[in-house]
Amino acid sequence: MSIINFIDKFKKINRTLFTTPSHSQGEFIAPESLKYLGTKIFENDYSEAEGFDNLANPIGIIKNAMDTASKIYNSKSTFFLVNGSTSGIIASMFSVLRKNDKVLIARNCHKSVYNGLVLSGAIPIWITPSYNEEWGIFENINLDYLEEIFYKNRDIKAFILTNPTYEGVMVDVYRISYICKKYNVLLIVDEAHGALWHFHKALGTPALMQGADIVIQSLHKTAGALNPSALLHIGKDSSVNPKDIQESLNLINTTSPSYPLLFNIEATIKFLDSEKGKFTLYDLVKNVNRFIRSIKNIPNLEVYSYNNDVTKILVKVTNLSGFELSRLLFEKHGIEDELANEQSVLFLTGLGTTKAKLKKLEKALKSVCAHNIRITKDESSKRHYIPVEPRVRYTPSMVWNAPTKEVETKYSLSRVVMEVIADYPPGIPILLPGEVIKKEHIEYLSDKPKIKVLS
Repeated sequence: MSIINFIDKFKKINRTLFTTPSHSQGEFIAPESLKYLGTKIFENDYSEAEGFDNLANPIGIIKNAMDTASKIYNSKSTFFLVNGSTSGIIASMFSVLRKNDKVLIARNCHKSVYNGLVLSGAIPIWITPSYNEEWGIFENINLDYLEEIFYKNRDIKAFILTNPTYEGVMVDVYRISYICKKYNVLLIVDEAHGALWHFHKALGTPALMQGADIVIQSLHKTAGALNPSALLHIGKDSSVNPKDIQESLNLINTTSPSYPLLFNIEATIKFLDSEKGKFTLYDLVKNVNRFIRSIKNIPNLEVYSYNNDVTKILVKVTNLSGFELSRLLFEKHGIEDELANEQSVLFLTGLGTTKAKLKKLEKALKSVCAHNIRITKDESSKRHYIPVEPRVRYTPSMVWNAPTKEVETKYSLSRVVMEVIADYPPGIPILLPGEVIKKEHIEYLSDKPKIKVLS
């Protein structure tokens, strides 16, 4: 029985509950909540009343829903995440890494990996993907260098990889998985932005089909689910024990999971796997491809189209920085992008992206490019960062409770940073606690008056 069907059946019992949540399925709703949220979410919001299941030890309807999802994704096990992909990344690290274990991490990781380093006590080794200065984005990992790192560090336990990148760039997970297996390294893939791939192969090949051990996906990013719905999958042939993942999730999950979120996750997967869902996704891809073909004809505009997921539309305009383009679209046309950097602007599409939205964006881009007048730069548009190899003096867990002080950023050269510094979105770390501040960092952070360092 599905979660939502169970709730419908439970309602007919007409049981009187003296339990949480205290709104009692909508007997009380704050006036503004009622106005903007309505009654349905409250009517279907339950705790673990008799007959319901427990996310920390699923044996009933939640287990059935996750088992059904596992069959759809062809995984060893699939877990529903109500704390977003962040919780999946942390639980993955906590389940396979112990204190002082070495873990290789691609530097374009999400900042949640830092939380996993603090909790696990693992020692990070960083690998920086190639960086495209013309677009301001990370691209591919040098596989020869990757194998060299594994060869020199035979005690690496896991490799954490982001695929696709925030901008949709895809890496060769199959070959990376082959190298990882060669050196007995577990492969964890942050596939937060690839949640649609399993249902439309033209978008990209899911990491589960390429040999990854653990894969984390965000259903809310492109698949139309509520924030912060996500999934964690264990690869069919992986040695990772599902019990270890469950125990790790129990350390960081709430003990009061949201049933509306749980059945929204279930419903989203069911829809994606249906004929109607596949048609909707097919329609989205068709519309986006048509949109991309159309805007490629706009003078002075360029679309990034190298080995990337087409639902992530990255563009740049001649004589305008990405920040300037972003501001013009927002101020003149009421369009807000997902991300802007010095060179380019990212527009994220998903199941809720309509033809009308794409048409409005096309019209706005044509207007901006037709005028194409350089405007006065704001301070943010001067911030251009070229990634530098991090110098790790202490691991994040070693300095978690260490004494700190603030110093002027311009005088922080060679000091050990004690705060997470990341552009958000996409949340890629520039500096993490325990790392040494370099000249390039100071130049990039010129608009940050002070920085927290090791005392």
